[in-house]
Parts: sequence; structure tokens; C-alpha cells
Amino acid sequence: MDKRLYILNRSASSEGLSYLKTILLIPLLLLLTTCAVNPVTGRHELMLVSESEEIAIGREAAPSLKWSYGGEYRDERLRAYLEGIVRRIWKHSERPYLPMTFVIQNTTLPNAFALPGYVAITRGLLAELDNEAQLVAVMGHEVGHVMARHTARRITLGTLQQLGLIIGGIALGGKSGGNTLLQVGAIGSSLLMLKFDRSQELEADRLGVKYMAMLGYDPYEAIKAHDRLEVAINKYLRNLGKRRQEDNFLTTILSTHPREEVRKEEMLQMIKRLPPYKVRGDGRFRKRFQRAIRRLRQINRVYYVYDRAVLNFNKDRIERAEALLKKAIEKANREAPFYNLYGMIEYKKGEYKSAERYFRKALSLYPDYQPAFYGLGILSLKEKEYYEAVNRFKKSLGLFPDHAPSHFGLGKSYFYLGRYSSAIPHLRAFASAAPGHPEVHGLLGICYENTGNIRAAIREYSLQVRIAPHSDLGRYARQRLFVLRGLYRR
Repeated sequence: MDKRLYILNRSASSEGLSYLKTILLIPLLLLLTTCAVNPVTGRHELMLVSESEEIAIGREAAPSLKWSYGGEYRDERLRAYLEGIVRRIWKHSERPYLPMTFVIQNTTLPNAFALPGYVAITRGLLAELDNEAQLVAVMGHEVGHVMARHTARRITLGTLQQLGLIIGGIALGGKSGGNTLLQVGAIGSSLLMLKFDRSQELEADRLGVKYMAMLGYDPYEAIKAHDRLEVAINKYLRNLGKRRQEDNFLTTILSTHPREEVRKEEMLQMIKRLPPYKVRGDGRFRKRFQRAIRRLRQINRVYYVYDRAVLNFNKDRIERAEALLKKAIEKANREAPFYNLYGMIEYKKGEYKSAERYFRKALSLYPDYQPAFYGLGILSLKEKEYYEAVNRFKKSLGLFPDHAPSHFGLGKSYFYLGRYSSAIPHLRAFASAAPGHPEVHGLLGICYENTGNIRAAIREYSLQVRIAPHSDLGRYARQRLFVLRGLYRR
């Protein structure tokens, strides 16, 4: 820090330097006094996120996390059985008083994650596990991340990095690079994209095998659970015709995990260093686990067909998508996602009445199925029933607050109703998620112009011209820029 201040001294006036020192030293003094005892290691560490803030983060993130992973797989008996196991891990952890809700996420993507208040495993990973001990290994690892406050530490690190960038921005003064630097360094909104580093992954492994031993499970099953994760990932990608290098999300998840052979050896050494423990029964409990997940495994195989239908739909291969979807429904006719996808197919074909029937069928099976409310919303928007569209998009966002397409739909609905002030926050939310969209900046420009914010209107019209200059909105934006810039100069 002294070196940085020396460099700044070279270019700042004494008055400016005094102000700058104040800006720099106040947050640093705050940082130096913001320490907490790690509940796992017992060591003091810099922490900008309090425990109550951790809980609030988990509570606020839970609805969007739930729907980012397909919603909940609905099997109450299975959920209760698995939750009982996870609660036993939680009870024997370092912070058993934290709130906890367990969810099976209805997606074939193999994953598991945990935050204070929210612990989840996906259908795709669960279907590939062989026994109860392997489930405990997976969930113990995720619970370990929570107990060691890894998410809070990653948020702290991100905040410190952001502070460094802010200081860098001050040092750059009015230079054009300052704003760009701050944008590149901004902290991402997705908690799951805050990757844990290698030391945190190993610490979670150690805690996972410790919990297994404390609960009477065979800790050597943790190594086999890792093998099952590899199998699940390979099957998932093979079904979609992908390789690991082509799947950005899985690449992100796995990029900080130690290499497979190294990790297995390190886990083996962790197990050998465990204090004496007693295994209950055979330590695996395979039969009762396999009985419990039998139906889920059958459904998961059908979802492999559905996943290929989604892939084809996203590539506009509508006929192929529909053929695959029919096969999936023939094998399992009580799955809301299947009917919702059929609704989207009918919507793309212009069969709006049929699309509505399918969306409502999905809701009859799963009354709070968020994607169906979104589907009904885009139907209302298409048919210019804007008040109904507002209600449906609001319902969608009530379930999935971070759903960018619903924000866009709600923003457009307000726009067409002439409620420009109400449209702006939703269009801005969508623009933040999809800054290169060919319409959103033009719509925002019109909204800002109609609410008297000419500076913001010019900014948004300029973006529209840059992104889609030859569209109707692009041409309109260019015309308005000519007029507004002239007015603004006066």
C-alpha cells in the first residue's frame, strides 16, 4: 500500500492526496478490524460477511437457486428420507443451529450445493449414487463448505478485489480505462459461480469424511462417490453430444477441483488420519437407498429423452424436439416439464390455444410450476392482453425473482401499457443479464425519454444503435439521438 501511495503522490496535489488518503485508509482500517473465528479451524480470519448476513444471503438466494435448477423434484417420501440423512450430518456439524431446508432439484445436470438455509442435490447426481454412504459423502462435502464459511470467504475475497479495483479507478482519475476496469472486476450475482479454491475443496473433503465416520458410515465410500460423480458427468454430457470442454457450467464447477488421481490419494490419506471410528452395519446401507430411489432412477432415464428434446428445441429443430417429447410422455405422463416444453413448441408453431392448454396441464400437475406462468405470460403478451401478461409475469417472478426473461416480459408489458416508470427497472434487470439483446436498449431509451431522463435516454439509444442499427428500433434510436443531442447541447 505504501508503494501505491508513493505512486499516487507523484501525480496528485497535496489537497487531492489528503482526500485520497482518507478514501484509502478508512476502508483499510475497517478491514483490519473485521475478523472472525473460523468455526472449523478456530483461526482468526478476515471476514466481511457476518453469520446473520450469510443466513440472509441463503434465504434470499433460495427461490432463484431452486428454479435455476429446474424446480423441485416432487416425491415427498424420498425427500423426507434424504432430508433425515442430511439433517443428521447438519446436527453433527460445526454450526448445527443454522437453518436448513433440503431440496431435490429436478435436473439431470449432476450437482450438489449448500448455503445456510438451503441444501440441494440434483436428480441427475442422485440417480447415479449407489448407496447411502455415498450420499453422505456428497452432502457432507457440501455441508462442509457451509460450516467452514467458504461462500462467505469467497464473497469477502470478491469484495476485496472490488475494493482494489475501486482504488485503481480512483488512481486512474478521469481516464477512460477506469470504468472499463470496474465493470470487468464486478462481483457476479450468482453465488454458485463463486468458485471455491483448491484448499477449500480439500477442506470440504476432510469434513465430509469426518462426518461420515462420526455417523457410522464407511468413509472409503467417499472415494467411490467421487467415481460416481465422474460417471454422472460423462453420461450427462454424452447424452447431449458434448465433451467436458464444451460445457462451460460444468467446466466452471470442476475447474478448481483437484485432479482425479490426486484427489483420491489425498482423500485416502484423510481417511487414514481419522480418529478411531465405528462403522454401523455394513457402513453403506445400499438396499434401503436403492429402494428409495428406484422410481427416481426410472424417471431420470426418461429425462434423458426430454433433455435431448430441449436441446433440439433450443436449436429450432422443432419436429425432432416434438418427436422426442412424445416418447418421453409415453414413458412418464405426469411430469410438468414435459407438458411445459410442449407448450413452448406449440407457441413456436403459432398454435397459441394449444400452447395454453399444455401450460395449464403443467400447472395442473405442479400448481407452482414457474416456467408455465412464464409461458402463459408470453402468450398474453403475444395476444396483446397486457394486463393479464403483467399478472402472469409477476407470478413467475414471485417464484423465480432472478428470471431475466420474465423481467423482460413484464417490462415490455408495462411499456405497451404506457407505464414507462414501471417498465424501467424490469428492462434494466434484463439488460444487465443480456446486454447485447437487440431490443432492450431501444425500449429503455423510449422509457427514459418519456420520463424526462434525457441523459439516460441518449445512453440507451446509443447502445441500441451500436447493437442493432438496422432494426426498426435501431433506426428510431438514431433519429431520436439526432434530436436529443441537439436539445441536450442547448
